Parts: sequence; C-alpha cells; structure tokens
Amino acid sequence: MANIDIQRKKAAPSPWLLVVLAVALVAGAAWFFLRPAPVDDPAPPIVRQEVAAPADSLAPDSPAADARATPPPADAAPGVAQPEQQAAAEASATKSELLALVGTLTDLADRPDLREEANIREQRDNLTSATARLADGDARAGLRPGLVAVATYLRTIQQHGYPALEADALALQAQAAALSGRDATAAEQQQNHDFIARATALADELSAPAR
Repeated sequence: MANIDIQRKKAAPSPWLLVVLAVALVAGAAWFFLRPAPVDDPAPPIVRQEVAAPADSLAPDSPAADARATPPPADAAPGVAQPEQQAAAEASATKSELLALVGTLTDLADRPDLREEANIREQRDNLTSATARLADGDARAGLRPGLVAVATYLRTIQQHGYPALEADALALQAQAAALSGRDATAAEQQQNHDFIARATALADELSAPAR
C-alpha cells in the first residue's frame, strides 16, 4: 500500500497586516518628501557691534579730524549759530535806533510854535501808538508801523512852515512805504538803518523853529 505525503497548506498573510504596511509606507514617503529643506530654515540674525574708533585713530586729513581740530568761535554760545547771533543783535540795534528817534520826535510837538497844531499832536499820538509794542519789548511787533508813522509825523511838521524841506519829507514817506518792516537779513537791516538815518537828518532840520 502506497504512502501519501500530506503537506499542510501555509496560511495566507492577514490583509490587515498589508494595510498597516501600506499606510506606514505612505506616511514615510510623505514625511520624506514634505519635510522642510535645511536651506528653508531662517538664518539667525547677525548682530553687528559698532566699535567706536579711538580718538587718536582718526586719519589726519579726514573730516572728523578737521572738525575736532577746529575750535568753535570764542564768542559763540553753545547750540546757537554765530550768524543767528549777529542777525539778532542787528535787529535789536534797529529797534533801539527807532525808539531813540521816536523819543526825540515826540518832544517836537511840545515846541511853542507847534504846540497848538492839532494835526501835529494827532500824528504824535499815532507815532507813539505805532511803536508802543516795540517799547514794551514785544518780540512779535513789526517795525513797519513805526517807520511809516515816523515819516508821516515829519511830513506833518514840515507842512507847518518848512516849504524848502517838502521834497525831503515826501521822499522819506516814499521810502517808508517801500520798506517791508522785516529786519532778518543784512539787506533789510541796511534799508531800515538808511531810513532811520535819513529821518534823523530831517528831524534835525525841523528842530529849528520855522521862519
């Protein structure tokens, strides 16, 4: 009687194991392809430290060395430019000259031959009103009202017995009308000084009693 060789059939692998392996393979592939590349990582900020150069390391011909070697003006105030100081001094001088002239002119109205003239007294009052803010030290007060009032006042006095000075008085009025009243630039200051000098000269001629 023949022997029959019976072999056991091997069990097929579980389908769930195949599913788990497939999921693991997909997850591994996704992680490999989707992970950020090293070059995409932001570089750490670079901190630069400024090191001040020693005082004795400045180049001889460099602007910094020239600035260090040039001393400030002896009369310059800290934080104030020298031209601004000069302009402020000139403006103050112009106001002082104008106020000094006004003080001289107001006395003319008290002269016996002019005392009774109502229009002269009126123009004197206008002159003092026009320069009152300057006299009070108001920095915002302009010069033009006072300059125009000076010319008008002298013209009014000239009309009372000084026919020979009519051209001078009219020219002074025209000069006053052309002034801006500003005193910030050298040109403006020179114009104001010229007017005050001319008005002072005319006032000297009007100071003598009319003939």
